[in-house]
Amino acid sequence: MQDMNTDIVKKVQESLEKMRKSKGKLPEFLEIMAQEVPDVFLHHLETKDYAMHYTEIPDKFKVLICLAVSAALGLEKMVESFAISAKKHEIPHEEVVHAILLARFVKSSSVFGESMTAMKLLNKDEYHK
Repeated sequence: MQDMNTDIVKKVQESLEKMRKSKGKLPEFLEIMAQEVPDVFLHHLETKDYAMHYTEIPDKFKVLICLAVSAALGLEKMVESFAISAKKHEIPHEEVVHAILLARFVKSSSVFGESMTAMKLLNKDEYHK
């Protein structure tokens, strides 16, 4: 059991070092996850590796999709992380802005769409009496 824990800690440290060299500053949640639940941290990296590398979608589009989803969900740290990734992938500024605008459109459309029940309940004729 001790050897397994040592192996996990070693893998975590190697992964963190590699990520710091590649990305510079890491998101705080990754640092905490690595420290508090190293096995979950390693699983998270495996899942990310699968999602980001075992697909036919070009890297540029994966970064823009992740950026737009992060923006739509309001995940500031993830938006920052994918903006840095966009810069490293040399994605033009205009394309990053367009991805964010698409996220804004989808989010605002979803708010309107989700409010349809309320709008139906507030029948226009009844509401203005």
